[in-house]
Amino acid sequence: ETEKGNYYMNPSGDGLIHFSEPGSHEFHVLCNKPNCGHASADCNAFLEVAFGYYNGHLYGVTLQDHFELIQMDMDGTNHRVITQLPEQKDLSGNFSGGGSYFFDNGYLIFLAFPCTSNPDYALPVYKIQLETGATTRLFQEDIPLFTYSYGSSYVNICGDDFFFKIANGVTGECTYALGNLKTGRVEATLPDWSDRNSGAMEQDGVLYYFKADAGLCEYDRATGVETVRFPMEEAYTANTCYTRNYILVRSMDTEDFQQCTLWVLDRDYNLLGKAPQEKIGTWFPEPYAITADSIYFRLNGRITHYIDTSDLSNLELLPMPDTSNARVHG
Repeated sequence: ETEKGNYYMNPSGDGLIHFSEPGSHEFHVLCNKPNCGHASADCNAFLEVAFGYYNGHLYGVTLQDHFELIQMDMDGTNHRVITQLPEQKDLSGNFSGGGSYFFDNGYLIFLAFPCTSNPDYALPVYKIQLETGATTRLFQEDIPLFTYSYGSSYVNICGDDFFFKIANGVTGECTYALGNLKTGRVEATLPDWSDRNSGAMEQDGVLYYFKADAGLCEYDRATGVETVRFPMEEAYTANTCYTRNYILVRSMDTEDFQQCTLWVLDRDYNLLGKAPQEKIGTWFPEPYAITADSIYFRLNGRITHYIDTSDLSNLELLPMPDTSNARVHG
């Protein structure tokens, strides 16, 4: 969400940037090239891997010819290479690309896939300044050997705090790490973090998260005391999103992932709305982005539905407008 409108790009979908005017739910491909089929890297909207915004420019990552951080204008034109991202190579020099990408306050935080064929591999984490490409490796002194990132859904950025889940490739144990982006050090760890727990966010020294077999919890970092604020023992696992005014929870209620429920609570844990989700085909739509007036959901790599947040007691998923025959934007 920017002052120009809303943008999104889903790397598991078409890899194209889509744009909607402020107040609209109609997204269009961000390309003004005449007769462009939007099917190749020549398209202005093509990014492929990751996408973000900072200080009047759009940024992305591409794997086309090189592993590069790209800057462009807000209309998708004038693509410029800022820097090449750190490559992870095995002992034969083969490149292992990819990882998880997070744009935050002028930086790209990049959790790379380590080359597990190397004898002393460990999870690499980098902080890359978007406008200059200056690159710093984070947490190198604190991340153990034989580790990798457990997944982007467990990552959260709260100011200078960076929370991420580390898995040990030898023992299978998982640890939730509480890192600091300014110091580049891991300040604390929470061991034996279940893969059924959500990621955590922090505010004023308190961690907020879903804990399996318990519910929505708060953990006071100063005292080490954990409190269950909203019991949800019936949920097998859940993902959470804490906004300024409400908490969005999407729970999977059975171990076979065949039952799914949406919950919305205010920040005092009063239930505002609750609704079972219906499958569309073989999948449940999943929350993708939150703006000032909408919660967007994606399915099969595209934004397909939204919830109007003006009435959070009504969690009906509204279909996105069909723009398949509409104009492009640029």
